Amino acid sequence: MSDSGDFEFERKFFVQDFPAVAASDPSPSLIAQAYLFAADGYAVRVRLQGPAPVELDASPAELVTALGDEAIGTMTAKGPAAGGTRYEAERDLDPLVAGQIVSRAEHVVLKIRTSIWLGEDGWIIDRFLAGNAPLMLAEVERNSPVVDLAIPSFCTTEVSEDDRFRNEHLAHHPFSTWAQGYRDELDLVGPRFVNSLGQNQFEGT
Repeated sequence: MSDSGDFEFERKFFVQDFPAVAASDPSPSLIAQAYLFAADGYAVRVRLQGPAPVELDASPAELVTALGDEAIGTMTAKGPAAGGTRYEAERDLDPLVAGQIVSRAEHVVLKIRTSIWLGEDGWIIDRFLAGNAPLMLAEVERNSPVVDLAIPSFCTTEVSEDDRFRNEHLAHHPFSTWAQGYRDELDLVGPRFVNSLGQNQFEGT
């Protein structure tokens, strides 16, 4: 979340191939987040986050347990997004309580997060697990609207305004159940990028 009060400013991109530069992150994180409520752009999320285990073939419950004592718990209330800005009020939560909630929740998203710096921006790459595999998304956040962005070549298309790629939607409608339809759509319409947030700059052009 950004440091600008209870708002986040981000842009999000679909990634087809894991970028080699992301492998430079020495400490990727495992994130397990449960959506207790999601409707009309509003959501309540409980997250447990800690160092990613080496073995990722375990069940979701085993992965949550593997987060152990180094985990951090949070609870977040979110509002609808508009123009790359979204209300997000995040508060600390006892990790033991967060873990118990996540392990009991019906709608859970699991992902491995790596972080990299490219130019003046910090980027995260999320590789989703379980029912959302093999989805990969890249996000960039700032303390103000993300304008005049230098977009790396690993960003296939922008999904900042596509609600299907919000985590609360993925928790209820796993990517694996509609991945082929989305790939067919992408082949048909081609890449798209938001043009209302300044001048996009594309790597290699």
